[in-house]
Amino acid sequence: MASKDSSIYMGSDLIHDYSCSKCEENDLNTEALHFCQQCEHYLCGKCVRNHWAYFKEHVVYGRGEIQKWAGFSIDICEQHGKELEVHCDDHQEFCCSVCVALNHRLCSSTSHLSDLAKGFLKTKRFKQLPAAVDKMRNRLNELKTDRMKYQDSLKDSYKNILVEIKALRKEINQILDKLEKKTVEQLDSMMEDLEKSIKNDLEACGHIDDQLKTLIEKLQQATGKNKDTIPYIGFRKCQSILSEANCLVQEIRVKEEMKFKSDESVLPFLRNLKRFDIVESVFTYVYRVQSLSHYKVRIKKDKNNCSIKGVCGLANGEMVIADYNNLRVKLLNRQYAVIDHCDLPSTPQHLCHTTDNVIAVAVSDFSTINEVHFLTVTKGKIQAMRKFTTDHCCHSIAHHKGQLYVGSSDGLYLYSMDGRLLKTIYEALSCVRTVYSCAVSPSGKRIYVTNDYISKLLTLDKTGQVLFTVEYPDLKNPTGLFVSPIDYVFVCGRGSIAVVQVDKEGKQKVATVASEADGIICPQSVWFSGQTSTLIVGNYEDDDITVIQLC
Repeated sequence: MASKDSSIYMGSDLIHDYSCSKCEENDLNTEALHFCQQCEHYLCGKCVRNHWAYFKEHVVYGRGEIQKWAGFSIDICEQHGKELEVHCDDHQEFCCSVCVALNHRLCSSTSHLSDLAKGFLKTKRFKQLPAAVDKMRNRLNELKTDRMKYQDSLKDSYKNILVEIKALRKEINQILDKLEKKTVEQLDSMMEDLEKSIKNDLEACGHIDDQLKTLIEKLQQATGKNKDTIPYIGFRKCQSILSEANCLVQEIRVKEEMKFKSDESVLPFLRNLKRFDIVESVFTYVYRVQSLSHYKVRIKKDKNNCSIKGVCGLANGEMVIADYNNLRVKLLNRQYAVIDHCDLPSTPQHLCHTTDNVIAVAVSDFSTINEVHFLTVTKGKIQAMRKFTTDHCCHSIAHHKGQLYVGSSDGLYLYSMDGRLLKTIYEALSCVRTVYSCAVSPSGKRIYVTNDYISKLLTLDKTGQVLFTVEYPDLKNPTGLFVSPIDYVFVCGRGSIAVVQVDKEGKQKVATVASEADGIICPQSVWFSGQTSTLIVGNYEDDDITVIQLC
């Protein structure tokens, strides 16, 4: 095994902290750039290529992993192989005597490491280092696990997209086959008509030809006889048939030809297609807690503990929350203080922002009162506008492009803004609280539904078909749900006391954004601001809302 100690070799006076073991055997002085753990050899760039040729399975570490080299010491200069003695305060670097002589002679401030290290073992910073390293290693391991899962997810996505491309090609082929079949059927029909027309023409020509032949023969036989009337009659009949024949000839001379003329828009359209569709590579930010604060939202008129079942933000930075226990909707300023409220005839189950400064609130006592109320927010005041009644309980509500999605214990319904039931989107009569909360993606293609009874997040398409189901331990009893304008999906699990980020397809969890360890109390509703990276969490049976600054 070669020593790491610097040496002077034949033909060179260069000093290396690690010299190539193979070159040393030939009295050559070459700096080692690699180390093989199995062979315990230091290798230069040339020798490592030969080594890889013979030992492909050996693990070789480069200079970037010098800590794994045999003989590496933490207090030895990686560049010169000398003991580290001082710290250059100007460059914030550890230096050996050679470093100081070559690179740091003109620096204004250097400190001896022995002086800096006095009493450092007893400092709080040093004692906290193992815990900080463990925490970071755990995060790195989580990140590695997430990336591995993401890699598997990418492979699955790749396979699924290939299937979709093949299916699209098959559908296009089927469409083209149908077009070809209909076009050929049209051609066959046209050919049949033309052949029938030709057959009729041939029969007409043969018939007239026979008539003329017979008539002229009889006329010639009658000529020379003493009776003049027969030639005259024959002549007149012959003239009549000739006239008929002349018309037939003129008519048949007009030929009806078949020509194929394709739709001129088809081929240019197909030629201009670069691909069937756009395959998107979607980058998703993963959020973590940076800071967390609690704000009181209870007012003097409240008789019960607050229970915030709905949260939504307005363009001016104000917030509106639905307090289930106290039968009122509250308006918060930018500092999250209650500045106004509006009392309702029954419990507000959920709310959403519709247009401008108008809020829609799902109100229900699950018996006689099942209504959607519209409130308006103007200059720090919140007031009732109008309402409409439904035939089912109103448990949750979401707005998208002038339509309202109202969730009930047995399904999800689509309403117009004036209260007309447009259609039933989704039903699951066997479940309790089928739609605890609902949200719609910015494109309107996906509808997200939480069911706290079965602890699942469902993703539906516009027709109500279930596309994906997400079920995780930290999504126990999912309640609150929010989808941002750029497709970030946040769900809070009241039973698991956590807020989870889900991918926009609703296929899988991206990350646990915040948990009880971060200071979450009992999350029941959630809202997210992409502009400020702020998460607002409404809690169950608690007078505080939780404001989380994310990074």
